[in-house]
Amino acid sequence: MPKLCAFGCVPSGIPMHRFPNANKCLERFKAWVKLVGGKLTTASDYEHYQKKVICDIHFTEQDRNRNKRLNALAVPSLNLREESATKCDNSIIIQPATLEAPNTEQSAGSSSNKLIEQSSTSNASNTDIVFVSNMMQEHNYSTTSKSMRKSFEKGSKVSASYDIIQMKPFSRKIKHLQTEISCLRKKTKSFKARLASATKLHNDVAFQHVIKNMRTPAQLFVHMQLQGMKKPKGRRFTLEEKILALSLYKKSPKGYSLLYKYFTLPSSKAMKRLLSSIKLCPGINPILLKKIKETVLEKEIPDRLCSLIFDEMSLTPQIFFDKAKDKIEGFATSKSTKFADHALVFMIKGLKQNFKQPVAYYFTSGLQKIEMKILIKSVVTELLKSGLIILNTVCDQGPVNVSAITELISDTRQSFIKEGKEWRHDMFSVNGHEIIPLYDVPHLIKGIRNNLITKNMIYNYKNESRLVKWDYYQQVYAADKARGELRLLNKITEEHINPEKINKMRVKSATQIFSHSMAVVTDHLVARGHLPAECNNLVDITLLIDKIFDSLNVSTFNIPNGKIYKGAIRKNSPHHELWMKAKVTLKSIKFLQKKVSGNKIRLVETSVPSVTNLIKTINGMEAICKILFEKYGYDAVLSRNFNQDPVENFFGNIRSYGARNNSPNTMSFEGAFKALLLNNYNLPHSKRANCEEDVNECLQSLHFFLKQNKDAPVASTGDNNIPLNENLINDFVLEPDVGQRNYVCGWVLTKCLKNIVKSCKSCRNSMLDFKNKNEINNTFIKAKEYEKKKWLCYPNEAMQNCFHDIQNITNSFLKKDVPINNTKRNIKTVTNLLVNFPIFCSKHGERCKEYITDISICLIINSWCRSINRILSGKITYKESDDDTKIAAQIYYNKHKKYKNKK
Repeated sequence: MPKLCAFGCVPSGIPMHRFPNANKCLERFKAWVKLVGGKLTTASDYEHYQKKVICDIHFTEQDRNRNKRLNALAVPSLNLREESATKCDNSIIIQPATLEAPNTEQSAGSSSNKLIEQSSTSNASNTDIVFVSNMMQEHNYSTTSKSMRKSFEKGSKVSASYDIIQMKPFSRKIKHLQTEISCLRKKTKSFKARLASATKLHNDVAFQHVIKNMRTPAQLFVHMQLQGMKKPKGRRFTLEEKILALSLYKKSPKGYSLLYKYFTLPSSKAMKRLLSSIKLCPGINPILLKKIKETVLEKEIPDRLCSLIFDEMSLTPQIFFDKAKDKIEGFATSKSTKFADHALVFMIKGLKQNFKQPVAYYFTSGLQKIEMKILIKSVVTELLKSGLIILNTVCDQGPVNVSAITELISDTRQSFIKEGKEWRHDMFSVNGHEIIPLYDVPHLIKGIRNNLITKNMIYNYKNESRLVKWDYYQQVYAADKARGELRLLNKITEEHINPEKINKMRVKSATQIFSHSMAVVTDHLVARGHLPAECNNLVDITLLIDKIFDSLNVSTFNIPNGKIYKGAIRKNSPHHELWMKAKVTLKSIKFLQKKVSGNKIRLVETSVPSVTNLIKTINGMEAICKILFEKYGYDAVLSRNFNQDPVENFFGNIRSYGARNNSPNTMSFEGAFKALLLNNYNLPHSKRANCEEDVNECLQSLHFFLKQNKDAPVASTGDNNIPLNENLINDFVLEPDVGQRNYVCGWVLTKCLKNIVKSCKSCRNSMLDFKNKNEINNTFIKAKEYEKKKWLCYPNEAMQNCFHDIQNITNSFLKKDVPINNTKRNIKTVTNLLVNFPIFCSKHGERCKEYITDISICLIINSWCRSINRILSGKITYKESDDDTKIAAQIYYNKHKKYKNKK
């Protein structure tokens, strides 16, 4: 049998509605129970009414949604307890007597008011109706019309039993929520329209046919053009589209501005905001390592093997104030008094999988071996925690690098001897994990060539001692050049032979000298009698170095052009025999340098680190191959994975970002660093690059910073004590002033009037001089006017003194013991204590004080940084002695200007 309505109606095809869930809508549940005359005293009462129903005729149209279901605020308001009934369609329904159904155009609030006025026709008490009306008015604010809200506030058409005062505290909240609801509805409609349009286009067969063969960047570019009909502020781009645009912008800002003019692209400001949302700081980033750990855990053990590469690139020493970080940037990471002129980058390179990932960077200035040793151990420790397996390190022959590696090996050797362990080969241990150090082979070949230019070389080959001079290579070049246009050594030029034209950092110039072609042509010309017999001494050593370079630079599993040493290294490949014979010859190499003493010339034997380090690298490669074959089951090894080309190419990309910037500053370095990790090193390889192109990808990009809004942890800033010097306690020493302070102060006030004060007369009168009482100090401002009218701001005397105090406090902080971190915060704290502002407006006073202080401090700090940069570049000279940082900048320039003149 069907359920009866709680009001007593006999059901016959009429929809029935269950009582609200008491656990979710307790207040509405009680209202329904009260209207049907029920009581809630025990738990069984709640269960009883939870099973009750009310038929549809007791609800208005306003209580229903579009699908005819009741909305979340529906309360029965029609035909309440009416006894007169008539039969309709063989069913008994309740007819309204004097109570009329409300107009559908009226709000729920209007219907509730009619219930109060017509309560005489219902058996429900006035208190019941008032309770329901109160509840509806408090919660159904989204449907209450503006006119009705005004009538409620005035108290019109409302009986005395309804306490309208309860609504007044919520009127502002109701208005705010109504506005928010309206905005959300518009956004929903806009999103639905855009989604429908995008879905329609995506399903279009012609469109799919056009883009299906495009590469991913081309597809993203096409999708961006679909927003061309919208206004620039109404365009929305996905993260992938912004990263593609960032690649174009960083490569050439001027070229990007041209593309932005003709195509639909994100603005340059959007690119800067994208980079600024990624907050990285020098050192090891724990958030990045945490993400790397999550990525590495999904890989098998052989795929976790990698090399740790570290190298430095030169920077232009400059400082600047980062307002967002409240920090003065441009100083060395570990030495806040040294200007950063190098960036040290640690990068990992996969041995089996093609990935590379910068894991840490530091700004340095004259790094010492002890510092380098500590950095290497700390980086290795963190990488081992992330699950990566560091098999070896790779670096160049920098004195600091060699000394740090030697110290690590020495410490490990001593610990092995103390513990009674066997010492087999040069390696160092970090937390019990053994790591084999290697040196970059291209750098070693360059080092041997550079030493041969200035020294003679003696080596033993087949029990014969042979002498090699750089003059022999010059004779080969001259003999080949004399043969006419069809030369045998067509790649060799003056840049390879003439010491004055040789680019000593160019790898190609060295490897083409020690090549198979050079040895063959020399032997051929000696046999033909075009060269003296002693030139034949260079043939064997040239062939040996060529084979060594091929064996330590393997990049393919096949053997190209019959050069067996360019093939992959295997257990029984000829590489192992070559290395054994090569070490014997390399150990016999001696370099003789000419020493002039009076009229006598002596040949003195000198040690060349390049040869010694080449022997160590060969020993290290032998040990690595043995570990990979026996422990990790490798069947072939590519030795190019053990050089530092990845980090060299990374530096090349940084230098080519935006313009050809061979020596960027710290700010440019960080911007390029973040952009490269965002777009997965998406830059074309330069044709004249010093290294071979690598196809490595990011192990972990920085996308998660944008998607999860991750920030790098702020570095420790030491104690929070404010450094007070004598200038802050004693009388301020005013700098010479001819009106420039008032002019700058007027500019600050212009900003404040535009952004904060606007039309407040009280604030204007307290800051500006309208009657020219301060005419002497404002003479320069008056001279800057283009017309007789006052276009510029003339600060009054009180505001002038206020700005002068801020300037002197800021200068006092910057002259001695500069607070690198929390710079503005420290200055601002003292300013708030010592400076009296003449602004007493209750509405704008605090905001004006805050704004003027912030913009004045930032302006003075930026001006000070600009002066430091001009001293460092030699544009101005500092001869005074009251600013420690400026003195240090002048000393730095005097020390390095001879190197700048050579460039």
